[in-house]
Amino acid sequence: METPAQIQDNLALDFELLENWEDRYQYLLELAKECPPLPEAFKNDSLLIKGCQSKVWLRATCNAEGHMEFAADSDALLVKGIMTLLLKVFQHQSPEAILETRFDLHERTGLQHHLSPNRANGLAGMLDRIRQLALLYRPVQENLGKPAPRDLPTPEPSDKDNTKNPTFVEIQDSVLNIIKTIYDPEIPVNIYDLGLIYNIEVQQGGKVLVTMTLTSPSCPVAGTLPGEVEDKIRGVHGVNEVKVELTFDPPWSQDLMSEEAKLELGFL
Repeated sequence: METPAQIQDNLALDFELLENWEDRYQYLLELAKECPPLPEAFKNDSLLIKGCQSKVWLRATCNAEGHMEFAADSDALLVKGIMTLLLKVFQHQSPEAILETRFDLHERTGLQHHLSPNRANGLAGMLDRIRQLALLYRPVQENLGKPAPRDLPTPEPSDKDNTKNPTFVEIQDSVLNIIKTIYDPEIPVNIYDLGLIYNIEVQQGGKVLVTMTLTSPSCPVAGTLPGEVEDKIRGVHGVNEVKVELTFDPPWSQDLMSEEAKLELGFL
């Protein structure tokens, strides 16, 4: 069986064969059509992924061999295509393989730069939920040989359990919220909507990895802005370690700004 890394390599090659982003979007829409619809009985709040602009439901089971089987659906066709892309990588993999895999297909294909901030946030939420489910199902491997798979949706937090450690999605949302309070001093738009944040990854143990850029290598805040991002994220509940990586590949352009940012700066 192919590993998640090998599957990502093959999918990246598929994307390279498509000449433009119109064709690539069409590919995602075709993937969505291939994904079987989730029965209405499973479209409930316990399987709903929070943090997505559109509604996305994800169901997971673990078979007798210890491999995870996912089923998903969304009320938006493009979002369903993105989820199907994720499932192509993680379907029928063991919880350990899922947790050990760094999903970077959206970076390698440039997909993350062609999604609105809300869509990018939704992609991060989908990936975090898959990891949460892998964490929940990992102990099941001690009981291999039992023929019946189990459904194990992520439990809703209890009002009585205020000291419970935040989930991946909760940390992700908190990190996004704090990043949106950080501004380039010369531009009246937060750095997320400005398009300076290329990737946010929440890992086990409360480790947060951020890849960001600046409007130019000679930006006057080059020496202070990454440090400010790191300091503010470090204050988020549940975050124990932060690493901020600065890159100029690809270089920043106005195309990376959100529609709201373009409107604010008069580009629309």
